[in-house]
Amino acid sequence: MTQVKFEAIKKEMIEIIEDMIQDWDIDLDTDITEHTMLLNDIEFTSIDIIQLCVAIEEHYDRKFGFQDLLMENGQYVADLSIMQLAVFVENKL
Repeated sequence: MTQVKFEAIKKEMIEIIEDMIQDWDIDLDTDITEHTMLLNDIEFTSIDIIQLCVAIEEHYDRKFGFQDLLMENGQYVADLSIMQLAVFVENKL
């Protein structure tokens, strides 16, 4: 994929997340970027991650198999950056 396509995917991930958290009472120190961590920076919970995965699948109108991203050696990953999310989506498109 091209760099332009990847930049578009990153932008879409950020927009989906910003839409999800617009009504949350959190105070982000900085803007959301590809380096933002879902749990540490935005205070996502496991249900938020699931809702995010559903929102991404609805956005692209396809299934992505997010378990491949969220599970590592039979354990859930500790945290996830928007960059990791965008790379995963790009590889699945």
